Amino acid sequence: MYISTSQLIDADAPDHVREIVDISIPRNASLSVTGALLFTGRRFAQYLEGPAEGIAELKRSILQDPRHRDVHTIAEGPYDHRRFLTWSLAYAGPSQFVASKVEDALTAALNGSEEGVEALAEMLAGFAIEGHS
Repeated sequence: MYISTSQLIDADAPDHVREIVDISIPRNASLSVTGALLFTGRRFAQYLEGPAEGIAELKRSILQDPRHRDVHTIAEGPYDHRRFLTWSLAYAGPSQFVASKVEDALTAALNGSEEGVEALAEMLAGFAIEGHS
């Protein structure tokens, strides 16, 4: 799971995020990677799960993507199950209310709070159940 700062211009952000999602869904599927994406308007948070080589390839791509800066990995390593087994990339879309709640969880996670990381993962899982893509 990582958090990054968006470099997107506000007016163009929804189109750019939709482009990210549209490209990522088939790419993630081809790498056997599943996960979820959050975008608050200021920051991205993404939870990725799957084979180490697939995750590494995506991480290299994300680090080179000019739409992100300050990419911070906040959790990594093996887990006993996938949270997003049926989602190549879950993304529910933007929301002002949700963005404020997510920003609180992002700040806690970036400050090293293990509870913040888990809260963020649970939010992503909840959005995947309720969302679309």
